[in-house]
Amino acid sequence: MGITVYNPTSGPSLKELKMAKRGKSLEGSIVTIIDNGKKNSDHVLNFIGEKLKKHYNVKEVNAYKKPSFSHGIDEAEAKRIASQCDFIISGIGD
Repeated sequence: MGITVYNPTSGPSLKELKMAKRGKSLEGSIVTIIDNGKKNSDHVLNFIGEKLKKHYNVKEVNAYKKPSFSHGIDEAEAKRIASQCDFIISGIGD
């Protein structure tokens, strides 16, 4: 299965991308949701977390809110978050 990506900044550029292999099941997993702090991102990500619990039997959904949408998470914090979960979802709002 491939994905077609279009670059709107120049002429057409077709590249076929392949999906990453899915090695783990969501069932029984721990998911951390990273909220960038923009308006409505918490609502969207919480909705996704509830759907994951309901439809994929995710054991636990943890939330982490970045202090600012304009800054990334430092490496030590990223490692700490990753060590406490099986999957991470990072999202935006607006």
